[in-house]
Amino acid sequence: MAGGSNRASTGLPAWLVAANESTRLAAEEALAQRRPQRRVHCWVHATGADHPGLVLEWRREGAGWMARVVWTTGGGDIVCTWLDAEQIEPV
Repeated sequence: MAGGSNRASTGLPAWLVAANESTRLAAEEALAQRRPQRRVHCWVHATGADHPGLVLEWRREGAGWMARVVWTTGGGDIVCTWLDAEQIEPV
């Protein structure tokens, strides 16, 4: 078959598998370039005040990002929750 075949593993022609892999890799690279830094000190804009915090991890939600953030309320309480990226600001 012209162009080779990779039907044994995917059932698709090799050229189509290669094109899909190339597209997937390009999309992953573009996403990685837009991904926020993994861990960063930040200001948390929640509860009507600004609190110092630390971003623990990121996840993609729809068209935006959410950060799992830990911060102290100043009164001794520690909060750990997911916030929209717009609710935090890097220090």
